Amino acid sequence: MKRLRKHDRIDTLGKQQRAGSVRWGRMIYLSLVTAFAGSIVYYLAGDTVVLSADGIVLKDRHAVDAGYPAKVMEVFVKEGDTVEVGTPLLRLESFEMVKELADMAYRDGELAIREGQLRGRLGVIKTIMPLAERTARESTNTVARFDTVSARGLISALSKGDALRGSLQASERVADLGSQETATEIELDLVAKALVVSGSAMEQLTSIYDGGNVRATAAGEVGVKVPIPGQVVSFGDELMQINGGKTYILAYLPDQYLFGVEAGMAVNVSGGGKSVKGRVESVLGVADALPAEFQNMFRPRDRSRLVRVVLDGAQPFAVSQKVRVSGCAFGLCWVR
Repeated sequence: MKRLRKHDRIDTLGKQQRAGSVRWGRMIYLSLVTAFAGSIVYYLAGDTVVLSADGIVLKDRHAVDAGYPAKVMEVFVKEGDTVEVGTPLLRLESFEMVKELADMAYRDGELAIREGQLRGRLGVIKTIMPLAERTARESTNTVARFDTVSARGLISALSKGDALRGSLQASERVADLGSQETATEIELDLVAKALVVSGSAMEQLTSIYDGGNVRATAAGEVGVKVPIPGQVVSFGDELMQINGGKTYILAYLPDQYLFGVEAGMAVNVSGGGKSVKGRVESVLGVADALPAEFQNMFRPRDRSRLVRVVLDGAQPFAVSQKVRVSGCAFGLCWVR
């Protein structure tokens, strides 16, 4: 029996159109609910089976600190400038350093004057000493001759006594000059050593101050923190950072992974609409607090294992930019 072609009835046409619209609307609604539920599940537990670690782009950082209290007079660089070792970064003015240099120069001058006085005294002692020794010898000989003639009664006791006192005074003079010579030589040696130490300290302090110029101690790029002229800094304050060396990614690895992450594993690094290939250089043996901008508000983590990732080619990211490390699921990595 031939099946008759189904035709829409005129009297039920509106109901049929409404039923079709409800069916499509239900399908769209269920798809959205399923997608939302899936995203919630992935947000809460997806990183147990899928490698999705937050990271930050870093370079070796070198801090430029203030070595003394000062005021910033000039700044020669700006954020992002490339500098080499020894490049002038800024100029400081420090009253304390100028005063300290002046005090050290004054003390150095006093030591030099004292050294000159001691050398002069030592010269006088060395000049007088032969005469004093000769006087002592002649006085001793005179007393010996007086002893010889005194036994014969040819000289008075008074004259002999005068000779003995003269000989004693001459011997005391020689002994006093000898002790002065020894003390002067010791003091002169100490002053000479103090001059060496003072000169070295002054040379080092002058090198540190360098007329107030602060120079780069490493090659790289100037960070975003740069002081402004007129700013007053204290000892130890960080003036700026220099980012140099090879770029790497420091990623925070969640602790609940169901698979291992090992050195040499190929990964994908993405951020700012750009994506490049990299590899896990090392899994560090330390943990660090996850930055606030990386925290999951529904499942906060106090500490995360750190992974160091290096890029295979040229890197398109900026220093301190947030990126995401991915490319593995259930222990299988598709990045090659």
